[in-house]
Amino acid sequence: MMFRRASVLLSGALVTMLSLGLGTGTAPASDHTAQFSPGAPGAGDPYFGTDGNGGYDVQHYFLDVKYVPATDRLTGVATITARATQNLSRFNLDLQGLTVRSVSVNGRAADWSRAADELTVKPRSGLPKAKNFTTVIRYDGVPQTLGDGSGFIHTDDGADVIGEPHVADTWYPVNDHPSDKAAYTFKIAVPAGLEAIANGVLKDQRTNHGWTTWTWDAKEPMASYLATATIGQFDVRAYQRQGIRYWDAFDPDLFNEAVPRTGQQYALSLRVDTNEPSYKRLARTVSVPAGGADLSFWINRDTEPGWDHVFVEAHTVGQDNWTTLTDGNGHTSQDTGRVCPFWLDLHPFLTHYQTAQPDGTCTPTGSSGSWWGASGRSNGYEQWKVDLSAYAGTSVEVSITYASDDLVQLPGVVVDDIVVSTGEGTTSFEADADPFDGWSVPGPPAGSAPNPNDWIVGTAADAPPTTGEVVEASFARQSEIVGFLSSTFGRYPFAASGGIVDDVDGLGFALENQTRPIYARDFFTDPINGQNVIVHELTHQWFGDSLAVQRWQHIWLNEGFATYAEWLWSDREGMGTAQENFDFFYNLFPADDPFWTLAIGDPGPDALFDFAVYARGAMTLHQLRLAVGDADFFTILRTWATNYRNGNVTTGQFIALAEKISGQQLDSLFQTWLFSTTKPVLPTAAAKSATSTPAAAGSLLERARTGQLRR
Repeated sequence: MMFRRASVLLSGALVTMLSLGLGTGTAPASDHTAQFSPGAPGAGDPYFGTDGNGGYDVQHYFLDVKYVPATDRLTGVATITARATQNLSRFNLDLQGLTVRSVSVNGRAADWSRAADELTVKPRSGLPKAKNFTTVIRYDGVPQTLGDGSGFIHTDDGADVIGEPHVADTWYPVNDHPSDKAAYTFKIAVPAGLEAIANGVLKDQRTNHGWTTWTWDAKEPMASYLATATIGQFDVRAYQRQGIRYWDAFDPDLFNEAVPRTGQQYALSLRVDTNEPSYKRLARTVSVPAGGADLSFWINRDTEPGWDHVFVEAHTVGQDNWTTLTDGNGHTSQDTGRVCPFWLDLHPFLTHYQTAQPDGTCTPTGSSGSWWGASGRSNGYEQWKVDLSAYAGTSVEVSITYASDDLVQLPGVVVDDIVVSTGEGTTSFEADADPFDGWSVPGPPAGSAPNPNDWIVGTAADAPPTTGEVVEASFARQSEIVGFLSSTFGRYPFAASGGIVDDVDGLGFALENQTRPIYARDFFTDPINGQNVIVHELTHQWFGDSLAVQRWQHIWLNEGFATYAEWLWSDREGMGTAQENFDFFYNLFPADDPFWTLAIGDPGPDALFDFAVYARGAMTLHQLRLAVGDADFFTILRTWATNYRNGNVTTGQFIALAEKISGQQLDSLFQTWLFSTTKPVLPTAAAKSATSTPAAAGSLLERARTGQLRR
């Protein structure tokens, strides 16, 4: 996904003010000599015309910020050391929202003005070409979360700072384009008891007068969107492996167990760890008196948002008038999520409640009833209350149901303290002769596949692993993954590594923040999926971070390489070779599928993170490997990472290097796989059929399907 900044129309008076370089609340300061001229208000990237700025090259940012989670207010002092690349009369910085209090250049107050997301600074005298200058900006305000959910994301105890291509200018003034990389120092003050995690190496941590100040130093040049200052309660784990210092930060809430609400036992839906669907009913027949009755229960749910649902089914015994019932406490809705109409093929019984439409959506009504359900997390127990009055004078079969699609599942659902107003079926599932107390597990309805597992009555010891436990199991192999990638691409490019996992809803993606990637909790459904996404983001430390794109058009150099590394890891782990991954995607999409119509070598700003950029980027590399052979291919990758370390790169440079090392003319190959908008034709012998879904391919598909590819 991507978004453009809103264009702002300036009045004639304001345009005149800007052209004169008027500072806010100051007298005009004119250019004294003709040889000094304004820096450009953009970096020249056609995808995002106002991103970045011209006329200078930032060397270092010192960001001294204080953040108050209770008010979401950030107060900052940005000290920016830069070198003029021309004789500058004035220059721009990018900054969204936030209030600028003062600006100085080389120790002297400077004139400044704001227009949209541009901060224009006019120093008292011209800045000579090739000379360093220092700008100090004092500012404050509530940083913005961007329209796509990225940026400065306010959480329950702090903030996650993550986004691409935009995030940096939501919290500090910046030359906001990857073509101007710089070193960073972060000094972040937060209320005592919270952690502040940034890039690089932790240099200092001290607490005074109720505030803890964290100082991080990132000496290696970094693109602005990779800088983070993620704040909250974290379990910070520091260690060293093979000369690399690691800092991992895990939200303690990830380890929270869904324990019984009362007593020692509850009903658990369990989780399916294989790629199989499930339709799990916890059912009972209730005799409803003439005056009606109601059913209430407490539920703690953690299901894949939009794809897996929990709902209450009911029908009159002996009749096919099935419907779902609304929760009187408001936890259910008629939102059919992203899984419909897909899951109607997996679970035909759901057509009782949902109907597929020609446009690919579903209506919340079906052949006999209507749809009311819930998806996602409840963040603890919530009480549902269901009215059974519609069945007065009859017997009704009710079912607390959890249904999923055939891919990833989260921990699932637990139910405790069921109360039926008639007394029939009231239970907290404690240990006795019948812990279900008349509730049964009838299995899936006709048309659904058998459940790999189903509801049980048990204790907390029977619950699936917490997300935190899966995170730990995935991160346990992090240094091993870095070692594998180093053996493939050359030495790790930075002094530090690690990762951040926050327990925040709606994040939905991961980002390769330099030395400290941030991961959405929902990636960690099982250790294998967790390892795949760690491989992806750590590969970006070479391709995307150390080697940053010169222009956003070249994004495949980031995503294609990181995806191909997943294929290499899959091969190493015996879970599918790179060729099998290639074959899977080549055969998955027919020639008329939109997957083939995007020129991934120049996808346009709206398709920067389209699924095709990832998968076809990896497919391009695999075709290069087949064309030049393994020896030259891996030499190309290592030389690419080494020659352009800490720099910026383009597709043309990569092609030139591949041709130089292989001694082959490769224009046709790259034209076909990067810029063609039709499905490439393979020789018959090369067009192999995939007999199964390799783990890496399945993981990538799941991330694409659930919107978890990076912004």
